[in-house]
Amino acid sequence: MMPAGLTKPDSATLQSQAIRVFLDCQGRVRGCDRDFIVTDINFVNWMRDRFDADVQILVSGLTNGGGGSENTITFIGRRKFEGMADTLVLNTLPNDADDRIRRELARTFKLGLARYVAKSPIASRIQLAYIAPFGQQQQVSAANLKDRWNLWTYTTNFNSFIRAEELQRSINGSLSLAANRATEKWKLNFSVSGNVNAQQFKIGATATRPAFTVKNEQRTYNANSLVVRTLSSHWSAGLKLGAGYSDFLNQDLAVRAQPAVEYNVFPWSEQTRRQLTFLYNVGPNVYDYQRTTVYNRDRETRFSQQATASYVARQSWGSSNVSLDWLNYLHDFNRHALTLSGNVDLRIGRGFSLNLGGSAARINDQIYLPRAGNTEEEILLQRQALQTGFRITTNIGIRYTFGSIYNTIVNQRFGSLGSSGGRFSFFMF
Repeated sequence: MMPAGLTKPDSATLQSQAIRVFLDCQGRVRGCDRDFIVTDINFVNWMRDRFDADVQILVSGLTNGGGGSENTITFIGRRKFEGMADTLVLNTLPNDADDRIRRELARTFKLGLARYVAKSPIASRIQLAYIAPFGQQQQVSAANLKDRWNLWTYTTNFNSFIRAEELQRSINGSLSLAANRATEKWKLNFSVSGNVNAQQFKIGATATRPAFTVKNEQRTYNANSLVVRTLSSHWSAGLKLGAGYSDFLNQDLAVRAQPAVEYNVFPWSEQTRRQLTFLYNVGPNVYDYQRTTVYNRDRETRFSQQATASYVARQSWGSSNVSLDWLNYLHDFNRHALTLSGNVDLRIGRGFSLNLGGSAARINDQIYLPRAGNTEEEILLQRQALQTGFRITTNIGIRYTFGSIYNTIVNQRFGSLGSSGGRFSFFMF
């Protein structure tokens, strides 16, 4: 019974009193299905922009040692909750179904939002339930947990692509096998992979020449292993071994051994939010070439060193990833490469975001280029790498959204037609 003088609020009034939440899934967070989450968590108002929200849910994910993911979920209080913050961590397995992951994310979001909802007018309508495990009287301890795989995970991946037309056909196939193990002290990665790409083009006859067929086949095979030892909360040491075959790089065989050391300015416990790492590796490279190189070598052994500085940040304002990489061969310091690359995604203001990315490289380390050069056919088919002194890539994206500040309603009807109403083409002559 309502107290005298008070009336029962209608549903519209209650919904308007719910807290405002902005969902911010950065990077490739598997299972971050906005439509499902908005539908499942219906006791908040979902906002289109963080500047209108009371709580920002920031989700950043990293691949864990078992091939699954570690999602760090940060609840950032804004407006009336300024200064309040919480962090939860959700680990998933590599073979978890997408539906299970999105349900686990939604459950974790509900737990993190509880303290904020408790300070809102709709708190009296929220209930917290506990699902007791079967046979709760039996206590679970670490001693009772056994892993017959000893923390090893194994992944196989096979892909094929076939396309055929009257005058051309393309076949691509790849196969990879990987084994990984990760503990607080050790990280072990082993993998083998192969890729074959075959193309065929039929060129019609002309008045000056008969018809002919162009065939192209490129193969790549690789075997790699990585062993990393944690030395402290900032330092790590490791060894990377690799062997490969590549038509594109003119290599019948390439074998590398690279001892390395890495330092992270921030503790590794903060790795899902920010990293500033410096990595150095040095070691021998053994090459056996398919064709004699521009330096008159059919095979050679060269030592190289590489230094990489990298910064990664995932914050409420957006995300950034910037790296500077230097590589050179020790027998000739003129044989080097310097690469600067990065991507920045900024949420500048209400409804406005800016994405900048790209890379710039100074290249002078192509000791594998064939002395005979490439034919026009090989150049057009991109059969082998071409000589270059630089490589530049850029991208810029601007997005601006305006209108209603709410982002709560989900309606997937006619979704296959898209916002333009279907696949229709219009031509003007």
